[in-house]
This record gives sequence, structure tokens and C-alpha cells, in this order.
Amino acid sequence: MTWLREGDTLVVSKARAGFDRASIDVVLDLLRKIESGAHPSLKFLVFDFAQGGAEATRAPDGFGEMVAANADLIVDTPVITLAWARSLLNGLDFDFAMNCSALVAETGARFSFAGEPFDLFGLYAALGRRIGFVKAERLIDSERTLSAAEAKELMLVKDVVAPQPDFSGILAYLTNFERRYNASHAIFRAQRLAEPPIDRRPVDMVQRS
Repeated sequence: MTWLREGDTLVVSKARAGFDRASIDVVLDLLRKIESGAHPSLKFLVFDFAQGGAEATRAPDGFGEMVAANADLIVDTPVITLAWARSLLNGLDFDFAMNCSALVAETGARFSFAGEPFDLFGLYAALGRRIGFVKAERLIDSERTLSAAEAKELMLVKDVVAPQPDFSGILAYLTNFERRYNASHAIFRAQRLAEPPIDRRPVDMVQRS
């Protein structure tokens, strides 16, 4: 975790693709602290997906709770969550990113729908809300890999930016984005209120059986 911009931005860098129980616990603890007001100056929480390539896997226990907590953060706090895609985004990482306030992609990022359909339930539901379930089904069935530009055309990605080393790209993007912070927060909050987090309980029950 790296603090930027005098403490109003926290970047969570993922060292490897996917989630396990340990990483879920770390993110959940962070989200609960933010929700409780532990970081009152925080405006942006950026999940930096630098590593890609893992196949879609079955979600570990707690994954749905973590996704819901991240999605709800915009409702109760002034924090905007951004997913930052640098390379291949698929599986659980793609699922989680779709439940951030917005997804930003570097030009070299790619987005894959490969994996077991049952394990892609959360991603399918999030895609269906965004682009319609028929189109989402076709994308997943085709197992296509989208470029950053193609993902933006489908409105899965908010903005496509040029890659820069370390956190330079994130800093440059947020400097411009902050000019419309209040309006963006209001829009993202309204979107979340209109579309509550996906109920994954039926899937979780089947997976544990």
C-alpha cells in the first residue's frame, strides 16, 4: 500500500493475479477502517492491477463480502474507488474491478472472459448490468480478449491512458480527475444506490456444497 498526494490517495498494488483468503482479509480490513473514518482525508482508493495472466478460479470464502464492501464504500464515505488495469485483467480481478466506482486502463491492458462460466457469475452479472445480459453472454461464450480501446467502446472502461512508470500515470490522471471530483462522486454514489451489490449467496451455497 502506498500513500500519494499528501494522504488523499491510497494505492493498493496487487503483486500477483487473483485473490486468496489472506489477501481478502487485508482488503476487507482496509475497507472497514476507511468506512469507520480512520482516514478522513482520503478521496481516492486505487487498486493497481499490475500483474495479470491467472486463469479464472473459484472465489475463496469472503470474496463476495469484500466485493460488496468495496462497492458500498462510495455510499457512506467521500472515497472514490478506481481499478487501474496495466496488463491482462480476467477472472476474480476483473470481477472485483467491475465493482469499483470506475475502471481506468493503460493502453496495453487487455480484458479476458476466459474461465468456467459458473466461476464467472459475478463478472457476468456486473457485465449484464452495464451492457445488457445478451451481449455479456456472447462475450463470455466467445472467450474474447478485448483491448483497452474495445473495452472503452463497450463502456466497461472509463478512460484509457498512456502507460507511465511507477505511479506517475495514476498521479497525472487523478490531478485532472480531481477537478470534477464532487460531480463524479455524486454520480458514482447515485449509480451504486440504483444498482446495489450483486447477491452472491446462492452461488456461495452451491460452491460450498
